[in-house]
Amino acid sequence: MVIEDKYKPEKRNKFSIKILGEELIIVGDISDKYVKALTSHINRIGKDLNQAYPHLPRQRLLGLTMVNIADGYFKLNDDYIQQQKDLEMLKRENQKMREEYYKLQGDYKELLELLEGDD
Repeated sequence: MVIEDKYKPEKRNKFSIKILGEELIIVGDISDKYVKALTSHINRIGKDLNQAYPHLPRQRLLGLTMVNIADGYFKLNDDYIQQQKDLEMLKRENQKMREEYYKLQGDYKELLELLEGDD
């Protein structure tokens, strides 16, 4: 998604949206449903900030809305990265346990053969 660029000939969808009362045109290979959800999310955060700080100048409200959204993104991204690391660690542990299981299974078969040989 980008602000309108007249020099790119690719077929893209064009949307007129309102963010905190400000009309914007966005263009991209995105769906109407996605644009509506995105717009709603941004406006909801802006509205929450406006209710918390009703005397905030418009430019500051827009800036705080951007910071708030970026903060949410960075927190989610950090969580995602940590979950990826945790997943890799669990995969390594699973592999070690699998190897140990096969080793124990081989030891068990050996012991069974020894016991059967004593009969």
